[in-house]
Amino acid sequence: MALSLTLGFLPPVFLAILLQEVSKGKIFYRLIYYLPAIISGIIVIYLWKLLYDPSDAGGLNRILMSVGLPKSLWLKDESLAMLCVVLPSFWAGIGPGCLIYLAALKGIPDDLYEAADLDGAGFVNKIRHIVFPSLKSLLILQFIAAFIASAQQSDFILVMTFGGPNEATKVADLMIFEKAYLYLKFGIATTMAWILGFMLIGFTIIQLKKISSMEFKTYK
Repeated sequence: MALSLTLGFLPPVFLAILLQEVSKGKIFYRLIYYLPAIISGIIVIYLWKLLYDPSDAGGLNRILMSVGLPKSLWLKDESLAMLCVVLPSFWAGIGPGCLIYLAALKGIPDDLYEAADLDGAGFVNKIRHIVFPSLKSLLILQFIAAFIASAQQSDFILVMTFGGPNEATKVADLMIFEKAYLYLKFGIATTMAWILGFMLIGFTIIQLKKISSMEFKTYK
């Protein structure tokens, strides 16, 4: 979950800011980054499995060997397996998240940026004092969605590694699936599912309370 949040939450924000600053070809770049989202999840999984092929025919290994580096086992390497199964979901999800933040950035009035320019604020200061305060409520809502999604990564793991190698990629919801449908221990699986569900509900309630205490402003 920590790895999924690290890769999947903040990068779309910074990508949206960078796309906002692009002077030409904005629609073209948005289309490129959104394109993976319209591809079927199964196709994405098997596409990345081809890239992760540990043999000489694997796409990533061919790149490594072309620059004189040794090939890697990727999904069969315990130290890399978790990162390898998280990257496809990050690649497929960064586009939609980026467009949401782009739409929110459009709502920030230009007067704030002009005032910041007059005060001598640089690019970083504008992001810190204008962009992030303006997107605070949206960031919290997106963080809730990203947190819940990060607890439901078993679809990619199920097809790519099934929790291996040596349980290096076994996550909570995959364990629930195993208990229920492989070992037919539905009582234990149901209990685990309820515990995971209550954890996510509790986290969501805490974040929603923070949003309810915030003051919202409408720019004219």
